[in-house]
Amino acid sequence: MAESSQDITQALLASRETVLPVTLSVDGQVLEMQALLRFMPERRAVYSGLLDGQPVIIKLFSSHPRSRREVQVEQQRLAALAEKQVPAPRVLLRDYPGEAALLVLEHLGEVSAKVRMQKMSAENIPGLVQELVALTSKMHRQGVIQNDIHLDNFIFSDGNWHVIDAGDVGVVDAPVEKSKALANLALLLAQFPPLSLPSAQQVVSAYGESFSSQQLAQSLKKTRQIRLRKLVKKSLRNCTEFVELNGNGYIGMGRRDDRPLIDVLLHRGLDVLLEDSERLKDGNSATVGRLQVQGESLVIKRYNVKSAWKKLARQFKSRAKNSWLNAAYLGLVQVPTPETVCYLSNKQSGLTDREYLVCRNVDGRMLPEICEEGGALRDQALSQMADFFAVMRLMAFSHGDSKYTNFLFQDGQLQVLDLDGMSREPGRGLEQDLAKQRERLFESWRPREALAPQARQEFNAFYEARIKSIESWL
Repeated sequence: MAESSQDITQALLASRETVLPVTLSVDGQVLEMQALLRFMPERRAVYSGLLDGQPVIIKLFSSHPRSRREVQVEQQRLAALAEKQVPAPRVLLRDYPGEAALLVLEHLGEVSAKVRMQKMSAENIPGLVQELVALTSKMHRQGVIQNDIHLDNFIFSDGNWHVIDAGDVGVVDAPVEKSKALANLALLLAQFPPLSLPSAQQVVSAYGESFSSQQLAQSLKKTRQIRLRKLVKKSLRNCTEFVELNGNGYIGMGRRDDRPLIDVLLHRGLDVLLEDSERLKDGNSATVGRLQVQGESLVIKRYNVKSAWKKLARQFKSRAKNSWLNAAYLGLVQVPTPETVCYLSNKQSGLTDREYLVCRNVDGRMLPEICEEGGALRDQALSQMADFFAVMRLMAFSHGDSKYTNFLFQDGQLQVLDLDGMSREPGRGLEQDLAKQRERLFESWRPREALAPQARQEFNAFYEARIKSIESWL
């Protein structure tokens, strides 16, 4: 017996694990859900798909009272955007299968501001920033504010930027209040790589001189801190990107896309895998091994228990969990670091015993070796190291252990390693701390110690130039 549209929509709203594609017949048209984009259990699901072969975005709302309000608001806001001449997707189809609601929108393409930025060279990103700042200013003047402002909610299509996710758009009859406009603009800027922004003065000019560069810099600093705190915490709960792990004696968090790989790790046992691995470190505090699993080159780091006191301390502060959170943080501020797969811990007699961090392997060369070789690669490596320290200064965090062995260059790209001791909010004394870490970077270059003084001098020149370029945001 064929399933009804009501049965299908209920299944789609009940679980993110529904096997796709799923096809519905709506008003004599064929609607096919092909890929899940966003999911809120029992409330709302968003898919990309086809309507009679035409690419569309499909928003499915449940009978929940809040969901009913959401679909009404979505339609009202799209109409308001059209009235105010803010480019936005058109509604192609509305339907109410059973108690659910279905809204089908035109698909404007895959070129979001985020995608466009990722394909740009660093020197072109400031131009993109100014384009979106100018659009945001236009929206604010017309009484329109994208409350959920992020780079995926701007789509470039037919030569224009379009605003999507209308359900989170606010519309009033007067220009947006100055304080709200400033906070909204700061939230937009917070999503770009920290070193990629034009000067604060240039941003203010692109927006329209409604506030000072100092006001903008202060607002951005505060907004970044709040946003990063919120998003880092997200890595500790079930969501689109992450999944809670609990099985085979382990608990922790992992990447949802890596769940099949994690299941293999849990089944085979991390200690067993470590025993068969290529040993990279075998110390009292940690054991590190590299191995192949399911065709993936992985690194497993086990945090060993050295004493009863250390075991007690581990109940309050987890090094594996801290590394997981720090990796999430670096990803958000767009500092390359080996991709984490999961962190896990097991318990003995109710107490956390061993802990593990699993990440993808990164091969590369260290800074002294590259400096010995010289040439353009040397300048590139020193410049990237300087940029990393500038990011720490700008974003107010500290790696904590900046010896050169904690940095690799893979295909010319800096990779930051060993995040156990990283502090995301170090507080006072940050500048002094970073100054000490800059010195530590060039200590103990044996057998290449003779290269260190010149490398330090060149690094400092890059660092000072970078700090000058971002001084309006400090």
